Amino acid sequence: MAGALWGAVIVAPALIPDVHPVVISCVRFLLYGLFATLIALPNARALISRLTRQDQRLLLELALTGNLVYFILLSAAVQHAGVATASLINGLIPVAVMLMGRRFSHVSGRSMFISLALICTGILWINLPAVTAVIRGEGSMRQVMGAAYAGLGVLSWSWFALRNAHQLKTGRFTAGEWSTLLGITTGFAALLMSALVVLVQPELLPTDLALERLTLFMLTALFMAIGGSWVANTLWNASAQRLPVSIGGQLIVFESLCALLYSFLIAWALPSTGEVLGISLVLGGVFWTIRAERRTAILRRLHAT
Repeated sequence: MAGALWGAVIVAPALIPDVHPVVISCVRFLLYGLFATLIALPNARALISRLTRQDQRLLLELALTGNLVYFILLSAAVQHAGVATASLINGLIPVAVMLMGRRFSHVSGRSMFISLALICTGILWINLPAVTAVIRGEGSMRQVMGAAYAGLGVLSWSWFALRNAHQLKTGRFTAGEWSTLLGITTGFAALLMSALVVLVQPELLPTDLALERLTLFMLTALFMAIGGSWVANTLWNASAQRLPVSIGGQLIVFESLCALLYSFLIAWALPSTGEVLGISLVLGGVFWTIRAERRTAILRRLHAT
């Protein structure tokens, strides 16, 4: 469910290409922070009193790597290179999370290799036309920059996923509590970034938008703030508390798959045979790891008894 919401967030910047990615990110996370603060008000004092200085530093780190910086990079990738290319590169997050979090996994190297091979092959196959265009040198510098933004976004979110999962495993905060705290911190960081934009680069502000476009922008930002941030983060945190890091990291692939599905719906077109094959390979890679983790867990319990 988190992947389904985040998939919509990937597509959203393509609906508002006349708004700068930094502005989209600031408004989205300002609204997210405001919503999270309202949610936390009844128990704010008790919740904040449980925070250590280390928690505060980690929340700021996660707010930047998993929210503000990541979404600026993703929005720029979508607007520069398109939804398909951004989804292609963003779909490499499961690979990055698995490699960066290798020490947390009990899956054998052989199973991990098979899973990664299936996922990478599927992602490349889904976006074969875009990959072929780049190989032929037909992609513009704008597309190259978009791909670079997406690649940096993959590294940023993968770091967030591992650090966030490690914190949630401690059990000190529930999924909802941690999502709320992260929302408040993200809102504070977005407020500082917004002030910086207004003071340093006011030309980025969408002051010349028509009322219809401004309404669309605000509705899109509101959806991303509540559905794509607070609700999706709560669902993801609940998942991270219950699943091994290697599986949780791979399940983020549903974000890219849902983004592709939404792009098909917007274009009112059915996926091609190649795209169906690619999606099947990606899902096969994810479920291969789930099966391998399950078998490993059973064997470890048997040995323990």
